[in-house]
Amino acid sequence: MTALFDASGLTKVFGRRPALQDVSFSIGHGEIVGFVGPNGAGKSTTLRIACGLLRPDAGTVRLDGFCVRQSPREYLARLGVLIESPGYWPALSARHHLAYLARVRGGIADGRIEEALTEVGLDPTSRKPVGQFSLGMKQRLGIAMALLHRPRLLVLDEPMNGLDPAGMAMLREFLRGLGVERGVSVLVSSHLLHEVEQICDRVLFIRDGRLQPGALFDRARMGRIEALFVHTGDDARAAQILAGEDFVGEVVEDTRGLLCRVTAADVPRVAETLHRSGLALHELTPRRASLEDVYIEHCGRATSEGLS
Repeated sequence: MTALFDASGLTKVFGRRPALQDVSFSIGHGEIVGFVGPNGAGKSTTLRIACGLLRPDAGTVRLDGFCVRQSPREYLARLGVLIESPGYWPALSARHHLAYLARVRGGIADGRIEEALTEVGLDPTSRKPVGQFSLGMKQRLGIAMALLHRPRLLVLDEPMNGLDPAGMAMLREFLRGLGVERGVSVLVSSHLLHEVEQICDRVLFIRDGRLQPGALFDRARMGRIEALFVHTGDDARAAQILAGEDFVGEVVEDTRGLLCRVTAADVPRVAETLHRSGLALHELTPRRASLEDVYIEHCGRATSEGLS
């Protein structure tokens, strides 16, 4: 099946500084793709090119077969966007915002305004002016505005900003439903790696304007056991015993115990081997693949506030 969205050879230079260097990727129908990297890595430039807000120096973007430069009307009709924060009229309600957009766009079905507001957890009957909205409510309204015309691809930049944990959970479930139930593709950039990991089918890593080809994080890897932490009454002896077993890969000692490379199927064999050797087993904990581990490996270390 052909991709819904395709970016090919995107290059962009600001002054003498290359912001993007030959960036290429695709997004399948109904696929949710994450886009992560350090600040200044090229994420925002890529998203702006994908949304038709910025022209690349080289390369093309296509959506549903339409090129943004050659067929902008058809391209943009299939695209929904929330980058940073859209403009709001503080005195108008959420419903009035969507009603205005519906008039501008045309072709919006009756009842779609109420449906879009309900989808993102806003009351379609409320007359509360947006000027009195919390940051999280404004974020939900922005997503409703992006989805009003039922786009094929939704591009989101930091969609979790301002949401409380309940709001994050609601949005997470909603975005997954877009892909699984409605076939809407999503390209999402966020500093919240844990949320990206739970939402996305696949994650792209960018650094210094280039995609990192060796970085792979997708549904096949999520949850896979990558190491086994072992702590016994005698870790030095346990290391010698496990290193001699053919089903155990690398054995590394750290300050608290051992890290072993084993498959999920061989975890019980580790426990049995140590028990037969008369060692007291204090802890046996699988360590699974995480998006943060892959990010740190390919893009640098994250800070406590997100990505560096």
